Amino acid sequence: MALDLAAVRAYVQVPAPVLSDADLQRMLDTATADQAARCTVPETVPAPLEQAILRRVQREIAARNLPLGMVGLDASEYGPARIPYYDALVDEHERAYRTQVIG
Repeated sequence: MALDLAAVRAYVQVPAPVLSDADLQRMLDTATADQAARCTVPETVPAPLEQAILRRVQREIAARNLPLGMVGLDASEYGPARIPYYDALVDEHERAYRTQVIG
């Protein structure tokens, strides 16, 4: 993967005192593994797949301090809401590279 820790940190704009390099690297590794499990990743990684990785890491950072991925625990009109597992932007970036499984 062409993305390194510095590129990811520059994209998400979360400083090191807030999110350690070890935590960010773990999130990057996990996002990369998730993408590899779902997509056929060419030797030279295209820009859409890199953007999907950045989006996956960004979502992981956003959800890291939320209990069970819940938002709006005290301010939501209808009670807490859950961060959806589906991200349309990740799907859009990865669609052309998805590994089709027929079972």
